[in-house]
Amino acid sequence: MDLAIDSNLALLLVVGRAERGLIQRHKRLSQFSEADYELLLGFLTVADRTITTPNALSEVSNLAPYGLFEPARSRVLQSLRDLIDEVEEQFVPSRTAAALDPFDRLGLTDCAWLAVLAKGAQLVTVDDALYREALELGLDAINFHYVRATREVL
Repeated sequence: MDLAIDSNLALLLVVGRAERGLIQRHKRLSQFSEADYELLLGFLTVADRTITTPNALSEVSNLAPYGLFEPARSRVLQSLRDLIDEVEEQFVPSRTAAALDPFDRLGLTDCAWLAVLAKGAQLVTVDDALYREALELGLDAINFHYVRATREVL
């Protein structure tokens, strides 16, 4: 199974890999805990490969060092470099993503995800709007909020 994790969860992965204690201190990860990081790792262990998009990586790159100082900042950016080396990046032209009907509601990054999911990947997301749209289109998506509430990896 190909697994796609949204930008918020990719950020959790990057920061957690750098230093788990940073999860609680990172201003963009206030909704997550170290237990959520462990749960996310469970998803990754059952995936054949992890998929991402340049759009998502750009978002993570912008958010990852946010509010951090050295040496934590460098560790987090190195963790991002490591993730980039490990994942399969799938390019969706912006013109293609913007041509999708939900573009006005979801924007470029989420529409790129929809294009990737149409090729057969499963998305794990905390973005409720993206999750609902994926399901409406018959695509494979899991709402991480639900999984963390039940603590079951689906």
